[in-house]
Amino acid sequence: MNSISILLHDVSFRYEEEEQESLSHFHLSVKPGEFVVVTGRSGCGKTTMTRCINGLVPNFYAGELGGDVRASGLDVPKEEIKRIASKVGSVFQDPRSQFFTLEVLSEIAFPGENLGIPAHILRANIERTVSELELAPLVKRRIFDLSSGQKQKVAIASVYASTPEIYVLDEPSANLDGQGTKQLRQALERLKKSGHTIVVSEHKLYYLRELADRVIMIEDGKKLGEWSGPEFFSLPEVWFKAQGLRSIRPEQLLPAARSQQSAKKNEPFIQAENVTFYYRKQDPILNNISLEAYAGEVVGIIGGNGVGKSTLFRTLMGMKRQKSGTVRIDGRIRSPRERLRDSFIVMQEVDYQFFTSSVEEEILLGLEQKESVKEKAGQLLRYFGIEDYRTHHPTTLSGGQKQRLAIAIACLKEAKLLFFDEPTSGLDGANMHKVSQMLRQLAAEGRCLFVISHDYEFILNTVDRVLHLEGSKGIREIRVNKETLAEIRSVIQIDSEEGESSTCMQNRKACLK
Repeated sequence: MNSISILLHDVSFRYEEEEQESLSHFHLSVKPGEFVVVTGRSGCGKTTMTRCINGLVPNFYAGELGGDVRASGLDVPKEEIKRIASKVGSVFQDPRSQFFTLEVLSEIAFPGENLGIPAHILRANIERTVSELELAPLVKRRIFDLSSGQKQKVAIASVYASTPEIYVLDEPSANLDGQGTKQLRQALERLKKSGHTIVVSEHKLYYLRELADRVIMIEDGKKLGEWSGPEFFSLPEVWFKAQGLRSIRPEQLLPAARSQQSAKKNEPFIQAENVTFYYRKQDPILNNISLEAYAGEVVGIIGGNGVGKSTLFRTLMGMKRQKSGTVRIDGRIRSPRERLRDSFIVMQEVDYQFFTSSVEEEILLGLEQKESVKEKAGQLLRYFGIEDYRTHHPTTLSGGQKQRLAIAIACLKEAKLLFFDEPTSGLDGANMHKVSQMLRQLAAEGRCLFVISHDYEFILNTVDRVLHLEGSKGIREIRVNKETLAEIRSVIQIDSEEGESSTCMQNRKACLK
């Protein structure tokens, strides 16, 4: 048996039309059955590294590739992509980007069919996959009726059924809520116990604490550090914050100290009364919902998949017309058109709101071309760390960079009512804190902000209170403070104390000494 499952030796890669290398003289070797986590700040080269392993570089992403890349005995740059896919299975940040069918069962079968696996073998593989990944309740369902966590599970299953030796996952938890992250962890645990080689590129690290054999940290396309799993997860929290990484112990975090003076003076800025919305011949998604929010306030919206969080956003801002009930802004009932004029939204799928061919054009789209506006746009691009990408097409940015661009665009708008749908998806710790600070600044300017988020760390840093949508039970309000932490953790499904191995605890004590 080969002692090396994955080898990257002196690998450098520069994307076509880019000046800088995304990977520079990078080295990595992974043993069969090893679970390796790769982390680092947004744009550090993690995704490029995964694309080298699964052959998307250079087969799909053109550029200059140097060095040696081998996976499961294959010389990756010289192999056909079909041959690589038979050995290396890939799971992307957004599972929808790799779905080709509408039904769960046919999706699980699709990669194996595409690889030409004989029908009788593929049927047996699918049966084993459904059993081992506990997918029986999902196999007869439509993919787009599933939750985010269930979709990610189906994406893993479709790869699992084609029996690759290596799994490469690129930020697989970025769009998942607490329940979805737990389902992902369980699936990865099963893959590890089955002896597969696994490489996970990730910002959200806490759920990998007991899975990682080794952790690699990348900065500017180069390996910055390497640790065993227990060593890495034994490092103190202050170290992770200093490196711009996410917390590995979110259950120990406390809410940020904030002034409470501005939020509830005067009248509510927006007030919804008995709002109901439904699609024709379907049960109501929103049923007699009432809420209010104030200028200077950041309100979080949380709840399970399908309870109507995005529908609530779109109804409040006027993208959808409520079937009954009223929405007041500044004390006056406003029509959907009026509300839409006063609102701006950053969608979860930010690709859908980019329309131009450069970052600079995008941030200035629809605005007066005054020098003051251009100057503020430049300041925002600098603040969010994307100034060097002014001339780049927005779709060529990394996931985190796209997210920051969309938020920068929202900051330039004069809308008093701002909506953000999972704004920290794909963001590292440093950029999550930047987004948090910017949203607090927008609130301090007298705007009213709503945020859909399952990001516990972000919620504690940013939000004044959360509204928990509970389906037919309506809305439950929870203020964000030390007294309500257990309740918020329960809703978002962050374990109050995730277990640490004795080795982790011993190493952490040594670090603290």
